[in-house]
Amino acid sequence: MSRPIPISRASKCQTLMTVMAVQLERRTRYSYRADADVPTFDDSRPIVIFDGHCVLCSAGVQWMLARDPGGVTRFAAIQTAVPRALYRHYGLDADVFDTFMVLEGGRPHLRWAGVLAAARSLPQPWRFLGHAGRLVPGFVGDRLYDVLQRNRIRWFGARETCLVPQDDNRDRFLASGQAAGTRPSTDV
Repeated sequence: MSRPIPISRASKCQTLMTVMAVQLERRTRYSYRADADVPTFDDSRPIVIFDGHCVLCSAGVQWMLARDPGGVTRFAAIQTAVPRALYRHYGLDADVFDTFMVLEGGRPHLRWAGVLAAARSLPQPWRFLGHAGRLVPGFVGDRLYDVLQRNRIRWFGARETCLVPQDDNRDRFLASGQAAGTRPSTDV
């Protein structure tokens, strides 16, 4: 007769907290829509919020643009109004910018989860890698992300001005002054 495998109290607590976080995340989808301080914007497609002065971040956006010819993903520099308001809404400091954000389906994805969400917004094989990356435990991926994030300016440099989109992909970027518009109706 096999005995049940004992589960530690810490493991049970961690599992419970994970379940609660997922439930909270589902309940608060599109919560920024009710925040008067967040300007309206089209959130029907994933949006990658990046540091427009960071050379590595800007190169990452250009890399994604080259691999997403269908234009699924949109981009917004943290130096613009909508991303700054979203960061305030989620309790993040836009001036410190210690994580980029991928806003997808009304949910924010940060750090390692943001990297994976960005990859899943691209065509294959990148989408597959975004799913496969979930095999890396979050605390490991977050640690790797944090090391790169902390050193990105020292290792790769900074621009004097934000990345300026080319004419052929300008519609993929939230306008710097975009504060008006209508949000598509999305069932939540």
